[in-house]
Amino acid sequence: MSGFKLKLSLLVFCLLPILVSLGVWQLSRYQDKKALEQVYESRRQLSPLSLSDLKDYADPLYLPVQVTGRFDADRYFLLDNQVYQGQAGYELIMPFQAEDGQWLLVNRGWIPMVSRDVLPEVVTDTSLQTIQGLIYRSFGDAFLLSEDIWSQDWPKRVQAMDFQRMKDVLDVPVMPNTLVLGQGQPAVEQVRPIVLNMKSDKHLGYAFQWFSMALVLLVLFFYRLRGDKVPEFK
Repeated sequence: MSGFKLKLSLLVFCLLPILVSLGVWQLSRYQDKKALEQVYESRRQLSPLSLSDLKDYADPLYLPVQVTGRFDADRYFLLDNQVYQGQAGYELIMPFQAEDGQWLLVNRGWIPMVSRDVLPEVVTDTSLQTIQGLIYRSFGDAFLLSEDIWSQDWPKRVQAMDFQRMKDVLDVPVMPNTLVLGQGQPAVEQVRPIVLNMKSDKHLGYAFQWFSMALVLLVLFFYRLRGDKVPEFK
């Protein structure tokens, strides 16, 4: 085997496992996302549960919940860098204490940004009220434009949902999820529908691309080993 063919073989043997591994990884992501989509579709059809019912589920993600309690209007978070219909704004995340004493973070929806220097005014009814929504949390690490520095005062403009950090500054045992209010609920702002970050079919398409690249690499490699001229594409 010539020196060129040896180098070519080494290159192919290095690249091929990488391409195949990426394809297998995307297939795994497809299966995970498909299962998540099925959970979402099945759970959002359920009748609303109470907070105490959540203990029966290993993961309460996407479960519909109804709870009665009061908002803590003095302390809340403005999740930054949220765009809706082309306009920049915030997701309004506010603590809510249920009648039984449990705390949770409620996503009241999207509110527009007035100015980077002026935080929007938030009107909150602190009387006893019953709200309903879906349990939700985002997946993966948030992309931060800069260091997520929180002010000492309230409200706090934040770049990511860091539940442990929120729990620490609130000094109450909040759940590591948010309750996203549905349309027509008391205290709701502009509702943005819950969507998965990427549909499962996208991962299947990416897997096909990686496997196709691996196949093309093998075909070209064997053409070269046989001494045939690689066909030119015009």
